[in-house]
Amino acid sequence: MTEKERALAQRWYDEGKSPSTIAELLDRDTSTLTRLLCKQEAAKKQGRPSALTKAQVDYLERKLDQMIVKADGQKMITVEALQKATKTKAGTQTILKALHERDIYFRKLREKPVLTPADVKARKAFASTYRHKSRAWWLQHVHAFIDGKYFQVYLTGAERARAAKHSTFGAYRRPGKGLCAGYVKPKKGGLKHYTGVKGVLLQVGIGGGKVVTVHEVTGRWSGQAAVTFYEALGLAAKVQGKMDVLEIPKRSPDLSLLDFAVWKEVNRRLRKQEKSWPKSKRETRPNYVRRLKRTIRNLPKEFLGNSIGDMVRRCQRLQEAKGNFFEEGGQGP
Repeated sequence: MTEKERALAQRWYDEGKSPSTIAELLDRDTSTLTRLLCKQEAAKKQGRPSALTKAQVDYLERKLDQMIVKADGQKMITVEALQKATKTKAGTQTILKALHERDIYFRKLREKPVLTPADVKARKAFASTYRHKSRAWWLQHVHAFIDGKYFQVYLTGAERARAAKHSTFGAYRRPGKGLCAGYVKPKKGGLKHYTGVKGVLLQVGIGGGKVVTVHEVTGRWSGQAAVTFYEALGLAAKVQGKMDVLEIPKRSPDLSLLDFAVWKEVNRRLRKQEKSWPKSKRETRPNYVRRLKRTIRNLPKEFLGNSIGDMVRRCQRLQEAKGNFFEEGGQGP
């Protein structure tokens, strides 16, 4: 008998119908209904037995995680390797099906800066220090989150189209259609090509829910060499201005306001402005730079306030991750 028939028979029996009457209604033998309803025998499970029990799948999932952590991205852990390591008699397809039922699929490794043990220790110390700070504290006591970014300049319709493709994640498609027009975008590294005009380096400061400064760095900036050259002047200026520096741990873009929120929003707004422009429109470099600066200065106060306030959640998640990377998604408090 099917589960539906059993449920129906039980309901009729509870309503007062006799097993013989129910047997006639379901076109079943009376003895079958008597055993089911009167003797209350547990129904035997029908069909082929499961190749993997819940405990075995738990073990497979746990072992898979251990193998991936141990490999540390240096080699690919296959389902065959998992089968061999766990000495599971079930086939690879059965193992895959069990993992898929738990939403465990083969996915591309996410790219993040490689953290050294010293980085993890510094991140954990940062979380311990600031995880109890409130949204109001971040808005009032950090006067400026400062960072620099080199922006490429897109002046023509072709270059604007290329820039717009950078933010497109994917599309629904049939197998075999992945290389057709509209289903392909440039490789990430390929987007950093020469657009035909010099880019612009901006140093931006944001604090208290507003843009404090947008400074264009003209000339050539030689990175660490320039930092070393101007270090003495910088230290003197900090003493003179009575400034304390909130140092974010190295290789931690997930703790840098401009990295995790602002730059992406600026690019999104630039592309939105250009969306309705005709392909023939050509912008001059000075106009592009002015529009870029204006876009940064006009970022909504609510967006900036929420982004700064998200440091509360990020520090808490960093503490839970014990200094390692954490899932950045979700709403801030």
